[in-house]
Amino acid sequence: MQRRWVLITGCSTGIGRALVPLCRASGWGVVATARNVESLGDLPKGDDLRILALDVTDADSIAQAAAACADLPLSALVNNAGYGQVGPLELLRSDELRAQFETNVIGLQAVTNAFLPLLRRNPGARILQVASMLGRLSIPLAGPYNASKHAVVALTETLRMEVGREVAVVLVEPGAIQTAFRDTLTKAWGDLPERARGTRYEAILAGYLAKRKDQAERFALSVDACAAQMLRALDADHPPRRVVIGRDAFWVGKLKALLPAAWWEALMRRFYGLG
Repeated sequence: MQRRWVLITGCSTGIGRALVPLCRASGWGVVATARNVESLGDLPKGDDLRILALDVTDADSIAQAAAACADLPLSALVNNAGYGQVGPLELLRSDELRAQFETNVIGLQAVTNAFLPLLRRNPGARILQVASMLGRLSIPLAGPYNASKHAVVALTETLRMEVGREVAVVLVEPGAIQTAFRDTLTKAWGDLPERARGTRYEAILAGYLAKRKDQAERFALSVDACAAQMLRALDADHPPRRVVIGRDAFWVGKLKALLPAAWWEALMRRFYGLG
């Protein structure tokens, strides 16, 4: 029986990295990709693994990766690459918002478009789009990330209507996951703490990471548990339209739907120290 292959973006850490061994153990061949291929050097070698450089913001990099997979029976694509840009919207620079969308939204769609012709060749092919619980609701101080994941939800639902009879399209909506994601928040901040100095946000930002850390410790799933749920969608004969991962993603989504908008906003302001 011919091995099926899946290409996964953003495999250097987190969910993408956890998916690689799980997919291989389940019989998939894996094309593991990252901007920095050196970060994938410790993956066990085998004829069921290819390692490729792929920067989702670089058209040439995407085209080269697609060409390198032309000989494979590619049956799945996992659009996982992304990061979180946080900070008060009024302190945000346009280039920061633009960079957030270049990776999380425009890059995601560019990868999808590049690999769709390969996926169409194989019956039962599917695309997993990794969004977030924040693609259905918004929290303060994460406006760029909220917006990018709302956009991923919209692109996914549109793509499903357009190509879903040929290639299944699955929306993955994780809640808090135990990854290095929160560690990257401060890297994405740049000089934001300096911009916030002397404003109402100075003290708020000081407590922001502590709140996110507390949320992760109380509610976060391991990356392996998250990847295992995604693997079920990859293996399923009839892939689901949505995979909501984590109790927090499920229950917070229900709470948002049930509460009046004014109550929800007051709750978020209070929790994040916005008065």
